[in-house]
Amino acid sequence: MKIEATKDFKRPRASVLQKFRDPERFEAVLKDLGAETERTSGLPQMAWACSLKYRGEPRRFTLSVVEATPDETFNIRLDSELALAEIGLNFYDLPDGGCRVISSAEITAHSVMAKLALQSIRLVRGKAEERLSRFVGLVGRP
Repeated sequence: MKIEATKDFKRPRASVLQKFRDPERFEAVLKDLGAETERTSGLPQMAWACSLKYRGEPRRFTLSVVEATPDETFNIRLDSELALAEIGLNFYDLPDGGCRVISSAEITAHSVMAKLALQSIRLVRGKAEERLSRFVGLVGRP
């Protein structure tokens, strides 16, 4: 399943990129979303082992972030036993001095149950795109 979202910031691209280069920012956002994190790698390829409680059970996943093209593109990979999400973030300057981030996520299910869950998400595609945009906004906020 593929979802896309766009998030505009009123700050210059360099300021927004600085937040995406900060491993502590990712940790803070993940913790705000209820995840426990343990950093396993720093720059240039940041990575974490994470756990998030879902329906009372811990769901483990790994998260890695790499700046694929300096000052332009970040790739995020979120992998769990249920699914793999590969997210590309492209950063563009706006005429008013702001920054636009266009994100594209490809989600691949690893199990039959996850495939069924993805089918139900397709029915509410707008919610998935809203969550992707929210995540980008949380990481890039001042």
